Amino acid sequence: MSRRLLVGVFLMVLTSVAVAGPKGIAPRASADRYPVHAGNDGTEVGAALLSPAEVRRAFSYDVSGSCLVIEVALYPRKDKERNVSLADFSLHLAGTGAVVKPSRPSAIAAKLPQELISPGEVIVTTSGEAVVGLHSRHIEKEVGVDGYSGERHPLSEKDRAIVEAQLTDKGLPEGKVSLPVAGYLYYFPIVPKKKQSVLQLDYEQNGVKVVLHFSEKPTG
Repeated sequence: MSRRLLVGVFLMVLTSVAVAGPKGIAPRASADRYPVHAGNDGTEVGAALLSPAEVRRAFSYDVSGSCLVIEVALYPRKDKERNVSLADFSLHLAGTGAVVKPSRPSAIAAKLPQELISPGEVIVTTSGEAVVGLHSRHIEKEVGVDGYSGERHPLSEKDRAIVEAQLTDKGLPEGKVSLPVAGYLYYFPIVPKKKQSVLQLDYEQNGVKVVLHFSEKPTG
């Protein structure tokens, strides 16, 4: 079998994995294991912004310079089914009108540069506010990350297919759920370079609203 044919078969297998849809990741033991968590109308919600170091550990290719990755988990009440949709999540750049919805893995993979370059590390400080009608909770957490320097990695068509398959597999599953479910949301960066900014993640469905603020300050 020729090398070109083998590559074609490999890409077909990866495509079938992407088409199958996301499987997500294992949810933490409970929503309160996340930096931000809240509950309302029978659903507990937890969320966390992954640092670049955590993104590198989650995937075999470093995509931390190409997208922001947010881990989200939903914990529905045992007797109450919930419908999970990416449309319920929005990312805002505080002080501006910039609002974006999660991007599909295929869009992230298509926009990857010809060479993946490990980005300069950032120090991430997170604070979360959960707004749930009459029952509100405020949780804060700080995360510090050291700097590092990366290397260039030429990106082939096969590499892009692998990246898309991995992003898809670990993405937040959509549809009706009655058990805890967790996965990643992917956003194209909207943080201005060389300027401290505040990001706000909103989740809202049937009266449940969770607000998560992220402040990113590049080192150097």
